[in-house]
Amino acid sequence: MAEKKQRKPTSTDVAELAGVSQTSVSLVLSGSSRATFSEQTRARVFEAARQLGYQPPAHRTRKKNGNDRRLILVLTPTLANQYYSELIQTLEDYAGSQEFRVLVCNTFRKRELEKYYLEQFSDNRISGIVYTFLPSFPDEAVRLSARIPLVLIGEKREELPICSIELSNQRAGAMLADHLYSLGHRHAAFISTPMDQTTLARKQRLEGLRQRFHERGRQDGVETSVEALVAPDSREEDGVGGSVPFEYATGARLARELLAREHRATALVGANDMIAIGVISVLREKGLRVPEDYSVCGFDNIFTSSIITPPLTSIDHRLWARCRSAVDQIVKQNDQGHGADKSAVMADKIEYAPQLMIRKSTGPARTSD
Repeated sequence: MAEKKQRKPTSTDVAELAGVSQTSVSLVLSGSSRATFSEQTRARVFEAARQLGYQPPAHRTRKKNGNDRRLILVLTPTLANQYYSELIQTLEDYAGSQEFRVLVCNTFRKRELEKYYLEQFSDNRISGIVYTFLPSFPDEAVRLSARIPLVLIGEKREELPICSIELSNQRAGAMLADHLYSLGHRHAAFISTPMDQTTLARKQRLEGLRQRFHERGRQDGVETSVEALVAPDSREEDGVGGSVPFEYATGARLARELLAREHRATALVGANDMIAIGVISVLREKGLRVPEDYSVCGFDNIFTSSIITPPLTSIDHRLWARCRSAVDQIVKQNDQGHGADKSAVMADKIEYAPQLMIRKSTGPARTSD
């Protein structure tokens, strides 16, 4: 009887044996100068690798397109929303384990700044570009992607022919609708910053929420509604120096407007967690209880959502997995010689499933005013 082939050890196995993270294993074994480790930690990693017989992958050589800077440009619309700071830190952590550096450019949601950064880094001085929002200049992004690996993390747009690591925002909205409907909510309000073609996620989340409420209500023969409260179409700007973030302020302002008039909503859904946290602040200011008077939930599952009072029900976007996929796509395209043979690199589209994080901000719908 033939012996069963033994599985090759991985860096994850080494990390478990050494009692460190997988990223630390990669950095120690590659001799990276990106982080400093104690001699004891280094010794544990090397000893674990020796015991397991682990051989790290051969260090990548100079890329075929001649660019050896190993630098990834990350474009972000803001740093005031914790989602983007968490995304960037996750990206940088994993990119570092692959011996890439990250350069972050904050556009402050200004088209002219986005255009400036694209022009500054369009001459192959970088290994790749990660967009954390829909490009304001999609045609320019497509042209640039023919020369430099370009990956979009976030919003789903089928007609945009660039590599993208997506999450179905409609499905995420439907998941929240199912959760709220199961708690007895039949009327909800969706509170959002402005909706336009560069922020499709907000519109898609609303569509998913409305469609699922309508489907569930029709099946049960009951009336349902999802009212949309959307901030006016104006420039989204986050202040600096301790000022209130735009999304938080929008959630608070629109919640006050809703509470000042008649409405049927028993559940308030923020287009993201920052908006939802602004909503909760106003409810508490008005002496209203969450979730007894209103259930509140959001999207993004930022860290603050798990520690506010009450903790916020939210949608998790599989941030670590999507950031890793984005970096892996850039590494793969560089290794394939991106730009030398444009037909060799396909515009991959990878979609991850959202995950519902149920916390104490959602509960049974109130039965009377």
